[in-house]
Amino acid sequence: MPDGSVLQGRLDRFRVQGTERLLFEIHPRRFFAAALLFALSLGAFAQTSTQTIPKPLGSSATEHRSLIGGETLARQVCASCHLFPNPDLVDKKTWKDQILPRMETRLGVSQPDYSTSAEGELLRTLKLYPDEPLISKSDWDSIVNFYLTAAPATALPQDARAEIKVGLKQFTASAIRFRFSPPLTTFTQVSRNGRQIFLGDDGAKAIAVLDTNGRLFQKLPVENVPIAIVENDHGLYVTAIGSFQPSEVQRGGLLFFEKQGDKFGAPKVILKDLPRAAQTEFCDFNRDGKIDFAMCLFGNHRGRFSWFENLGNDRYEEHVLIEKSGAIHCVAHDFNADGIPDIGVLMAQESEAFFILQNDGKGNFTTAPVFQQPPAYGHNYFELADFDGDGQMDLLVANGDNGDYESPTKKYHGLRIYMNRGANRFEEKYFFPLNGAIKAVARDFDGDGDLDIAAISFFPDYVKSPRESFVYLENKGGLNFVPSTFPQCISGRWIAMDVADVDGDGDLDIILGSYIHGPSAVPSFLNKIWEKEGPSLMLLKNNLK
Repeated sequence: MPDGSVLQGRLDRFRVQGTERLLFEIHPRRFFAAALLFALSLGAFAQTSTQTIPKPLGSSATEHRSLIGGETLARQVCASCHLFPNPDLVDKKTWKDQILPRMETRLGVSQPDYSTSAEGELLRTLKLYPDEPLISKSDWDSIVNFYLTAAPATALPQDARAEIKVGLKQFTASAIRFRFSPPLTTFTQVSRNGRQIFLGDDGAKAIAVLDTNGRLFQKLPVENVPIAIVENDHGLYVTAIGSFQPSEVQRGGLLFFEKQGDKFGAPKVILKDLPRAAQTEFCDFNRDGKIDFAMCLFGNHRGRFSWFENLGNDRYEEHVLIEKSGAIHCVAHDFNADGIPDIGVLMAQESEAFFILQNDGKGNFTTAPVFQQPPAYGHNYFELADFDGDGQMDLLVANGDNGDYESPTKKYHGLRIYMNRGANRFEEKYFFPLNGAIKAVARDFDGDGDLDIAAISFFPDYVKSPRESFVYLENKGGLNFVPSTFPQCISGRWIAMDVADVDGDGDLDIILGSYIHGPSAVPSFLNKIWEKEGPSLMLLKNNLK
């Protein structure tokens, strides 16, 4: 089990083809040496070439008319469920091998092969796929022809961005000593008093309660997959997703661990048999003096976003707000400054949208869309932050889910800042391309009065830009951010992050959590290192104070 000393080493400078690099040599182990050399040798050059998208023109007037008809059909059929996806969202091979076959089944043009899924009989019973075609085979062939003709041969390259420099001048990285084997971290969070660290793990189906030195204090048996927690004076509410991987089996739930002295008691089930649950937000939405909660029931094909009215005596009544899968994160906030808590919710899956649900104070909500993107955008997380100091909360949004199927990186994945213009209007003012972005937080890490950003990627481009695994964006003013990372950035596959003053010195530290069994391809040597001695958690200690 590695301790912090494993991460200490020596930085040697050398030059390759005129580009200054840093080589990290670990003593006494080679844990991060190979990983860092890989990151540095491949990560210095951003892909900046441009590619012209083939125009949807055939070799004859007949083919041209066919393509025009295919686009018209695609705009009608595809846009009935989500925003119209332009052909250049992915490359031709991904359309042909992954997306179009799935859509063909969803439209009933071909029947699903239930024998290929472990949940095949459940899927058959649920009748998620139509028994009869929703469009004709000839119309579907026109749509296929349109996409396979108009899509680029290779995925469009990432936009040019500033080089992610190696070396965080303000942070020191060290592995937290406690480790699940293998590391399958689902969340990490620092306690309200700053004296404990909570660590959820998929494999263990448990929560480890650690002290700030990384020693195990208590292990809480969840017997489910813990995905998020909310701590209050009385104990710990745990959102359990049921299955970390996509599933139609409804095992999601909400549990409560009561505080008993300095430890927690046995779990009490509040809700169970829910679609895959991603997060819970507590608030008195109907202002009756009892704390209710909103719940992101992400699901898979089936899911919803609901608030649960507190009826007293641990009884709750569900009110469905959005009858769609994909709710991934929500926050209670008074968006229209009327003194009543509203809800902001980020939806993934087919919606890929952010909504504000305005509350009338009695628990009746009116839904207002803020932005929406095509399905491939893969939204993962947002938080509220006031970047321009005008007193209105802006949006920091991370989108980069690339795990639904084998697919190249996507140029539109990254971090976005939407500035609040009032009346539920938000304007995108900043974009930082980041393959596989899964979470970003805005804090004043360097104490200069503006908001910096810490971001992690679960699907970085390990070939061209492994430094994307973690990026620190120092705010230089005017939404001008300078990116950097730490030498051991690929010592884990980061899926979770929290920010708090872990060591009690008055500045903000960062904790990263690693889940090593992701769905996309990773270099084999990294997998071997992660399996053997990769950390569950990494601490980036802030040296500001």
